[in-house]
Amino acid sequence: MERSPLTCTSEELYGILARANRTWLMLSLSNPAITEDHVIALLRNPAITPEIVHAVYERFEWASSYKIQFAIVGCAKTPPALGLRLLDVLFWRDLLKIVDNFRLNPRLRKAAETRVREKMQELTVGERKTLARTAPRALIPVVKHEVDRDVFSALLQNSKLVEDDLVQLINDELTPPVILRIIGTDPRWASRYPIRLALVRNPRTPLSLSLAFVSRLQKPDLKLLAASTACPELIRRAAQRIVSGDY
Repeated sequence: MERSPLTCTSEELYGILARANRTWLMLSLSNPAITEDHVIALLRNPAITPEIVHAVYERFEWASSYKIQFAIVGCAKTPPALGLRLLDVLFWRDLLKIVDNFRLNPRLRKAAETRVREKMQELTVGERKTLARTAPRALIPVVKHEVDRDVFSALLQNSKLVEDDLVQLINDELTPPVILRIIGTDPRWASRYPIRLALVRNPRTPLSLSLAFVSRLQKPDLKLLAASTACPELIRRAAQRIVSGDY
């Protein structure tokens, strides 16, 4: 017979917290053997209720624990007002996890995203590189405007970055040439046709890159380039020569 959540041992309590109903979860909070790790396990139980979350938060020794504060914010049953209140104590790395947790209230995730945006300017270059490499999809539009070479290079390794993000950035007249060069010399992204085409079309792309890509464009696009007055003359002439078969 299973022991009561009020009197069971520490080891038995883990088993109860993983599968118990809401009544036993509430009772387990009064077990003398309960620890911080037990509470975190309790907060992961799908049967937890907002009332139980509040009961955890009202215990001073738990409410002051960073691990428990983060677990409360990351619990789908946490009342939004409580989650929002605790966001301000979280470090930026943990805020990223909240932004990317689709089980949570959208308002909470959006608020976490705002907190990360506010903290970005305070981060070191090393921290911004980590952020760029791990940023969730919602933060890509912000991070992609990073002008530090190393930070932007880290963004190119982010699995959430998509081709359209870079095409839009290449087409943005405010994007500096150094960023265009980083994109154009990245083997993964430079192999994509829309990226190469956008770079060749952009008059701010370093000429050495545009010339390297122009011979790898399709004939319809070359014809448009050959007739474009916006392209540098050297690129336009190269496109004309390829189209006419003189290249």
